[in-house]
Amino acid sequence: MTSLPALSFRQLRRKAFFAKWSAVDWSEQNVELAAETGLSRERIRQIRHLVGAPKSPHHGSVRKSAKLLQWARDRLEELKGLSAAEVWRKYGLSPHWRAGPLYQFLKPVLRNGKLIRKHRWDLMNFRLPNRDLERIWRLPGNTAGAYRRRNQRPPPVWSFKRGHPQFSGRRQLQAFHRAVSAEKRNAAGYFAQAARAPTSRNRLPSHEQPDSGNKFRAANRAISR
Repeated sequence: MTSLPALSFRQLRRKAFFAKWSAVDWSEQNVELAAETGLSRERIRQIRHLVGAPKSPHHGSVRKSAKLLQWARDRLEELKGLSAAEVWRKYGLSPHWRAGPLYQFLKPVLRNGKLIRKHRWDLMNFRLPNRDLERIWRLPGNTAGAYRRRNQRPPPVWSFKRGHPQFSGRRQLQAFHRAVSAEKRNAAGYFAQAARAPTSRNRLPSHEQPDSGNKFRAANRAISR
């Protein structure tokens, strides 16, 4: 019996290539596959063509992405400081929006990004004790003290030890309570602003609210018109 000739290294690589990419869900968009595999959208497009997979669904998404980016530029000040989850909920974006160019554009200015700090240290009164700052500004335990040390902030004007004030005098106590009240008002104003619903020009009409089973949600349709 004649044995089959051994496959060359090039043939083996080609066979492995097709085996790998035939298992991919080509019903996804190129942008989604690029995010999952770490490749560029152009490389995914080339592979799609090589393996004979159908065209990327919604292959007009480049034009849609450009409109989404323009939408984000027009509202950049409103979007700054929000978390990615807040942007998704408020504006009804696609569940996969983080895999696209819109998220990459907004990432530096979203909360936890490079330009916007997670906590608004610049608004806090560091004359107050760490425990009061953490309580008023909803900070995790010990974060105010760590930030104070790291940034060489002076110690608080009013301090406590085991719950007892380390200062005396009625005037000092009154000044402390005034500072706490002012800080509460300051923090309440900030949190109210951060949680404020988008204006009517940004909110989607009720008949276009996203459907949980719709992959490309209502905001994308509204913005792309």
